[in-house]
Amino acid sequence: MNRIFDNDAGASSAQNFFEKNKKLILIIISVALVASAILVSSTYADRLSDEKAASIYNKWLISSESNKDDVESLYLELVNNHANTGYSMMAMLNKGAENAEKGNYDQSINIFLNLKNLTDGFNGNKFFNKIARVSIARIYMHLEEHDKALSELSNYSEESTNAYIHELLGDIFAAKQDNIRSLEQYEFAKEKYSDQQAKSIISIKIANISLEQ
Repeated sequence: MNRIFDNDAGASSAQNFFEKNKKLILIIISVALVASAILVSSTYADRLSDEKAASIYNKWLISSESNKDDVESLYLELVNNHANTGYSMMAMLNKGAENAEKGNYDQSINIFLNLKNLTDGFNGNKFFNKIARVSIARIYMHLEEHDKALSELSNYSEESTNAYIHELLGDIFAAKQDNIRSLEQYEFAKEKYSDQQAKSIISIKIANISLEQ
């Protein structure tokens, strides 16, 4: 009897709890279901966007030597409608580099700036962001706007980063005739490069600065 009574009491307590908190429980369940649906639909939408972007990107590459209007139309469709895909970022890199090679530096900088802003922040794409910053810095250095070049690399200048960025910082400081900071960055680069040819090039740059002092 006691067991039956205990079970009945437990069932009654559970029922009372549900009745008292029915609205809250239903809200929690509804929120969980909606969140799951959003996650599933978002993942599906991302996959569809990637597939569509891949198709546009391939058409853009094929059209690169044909009708210029088609090329520009495909590029704009890619970067405006599928900006967060890797295909859009690759297209921006290609177009930015192409403009730089043609001497269209303002257009090239604008493209790389858009890529930098797109990939910036905590949840951004660090790989493409770094390439965008380095590309902008190289253009500014070519234009002898050294402070602007340094500004683009300010995220990396005060901490140890990859060898190439240290070398680029060394080149910029050397162009500014800031030999002390240039040597410092070259030494960092030399330590980090594993390729002997790259190390040799850095050693030559260090020797040239030392001769100037």
